[in-house]
Amino acid sequence: MFNNPNKYMYDARGTQQRSWGKDLTGSVMYTFDEFGFRNFNDYQRTPDYVFFGCSLLFGIGVEKSKVFTNKFNCWNFGLAGKYNEAQVLDCYKRFKSLDIDCKVVFVWRSRDSLPNSDLFGDDKIYHCLPYRSQSKKHIRLLQNIDHDVSGTHWGEKTHAKFGKILCYFLK
Repeated sequence: MFNNPNKYMYDARGTQQRSWGKDLTGSVMYTFDEFGFRNFNDYQRTPDYVFFGCSLLFGIGVEKSKVFTNKFNCWNFGLAGKYNEAQVLDCYKRFKSLDIDCKVVFVWRSRDSLPNSDLFGDDKIYHCLPYRSQSKKHIRLLQNIDHDVSGTHWGEKTHAKFGKILCYFLK
């Protein structure tokens, strides 16, 4: 496995936090694994999907069991708090070195955050974007149906609906 390139998340490895990123409510427990990621991943199982991206993917303000990636046999490398897209891409590069054959899904937070990269031409990579795209490998992110406990991100209903959409799209 690999360590989280985001210093703040890596420094939280092996801990539980009552607030993270924009969620300052203390309502959700964030548990970090030994590599500095929110503890979604069963590294003993080979994933069918691997997710990389932003705080929507991390699940800010949402209990771990309600995050949309729970519908998949996957690893979730969502970043949240103080991070940048270069760190998202660094996670992907570190994962690629593991040479695991699976589908990859990126969740991008804004049009401005998209990297200038050859990632958009790879047939095994899907992109969740905040706008419509003509590509068959792109999925448009949802507008909030509800909000998380902090009022800043997707809530449980939005995660549930997006999970259903992804299940249909990715299978």
